[in-house]
Amino acid sequence: MKPVYHSDRWREALKMMSRCPICSAEYGPEAAKLFAKNETASLVHITCAACGSGFVAMIVLLGQGLSSVGMVTDLTLADAVRLHKAEPITVDEMIEAYQEMQQENFLIQSFRN
Repeated sequence: MKPVYHSDRWREALKMMSRCPICSAEYGPEAAKLFAKNETASLVHITCAACGSGFVAMIVLLGQGLSSVGMVTDLTLADAVRLHKAEPITVDEMIEAYQEMQQENFLIQSFRN
């Protein structure tokens, strides 16, 4: 049997995520795209060929096992890559956004822009 190296271990976890959580269609192996990894974790984007839904999963290598957590998303693979590389939002930016949302005309101004 061919040894499985860490760089390929994320593919093992895909067996647990073989169906789309939206339409239950089976994912083909080409649907999963690895877009980030480090020593213990991999980030994978999956697009369902049947319904077009996106799914992002983090697959973590734990000793001799694998663990994964995922979420349904409207992000494309390109969006996921771009946002993964982006600078984190600062606390000041979060406070500023909160303050903007508290303004009386926030929703009206948002729709006009």
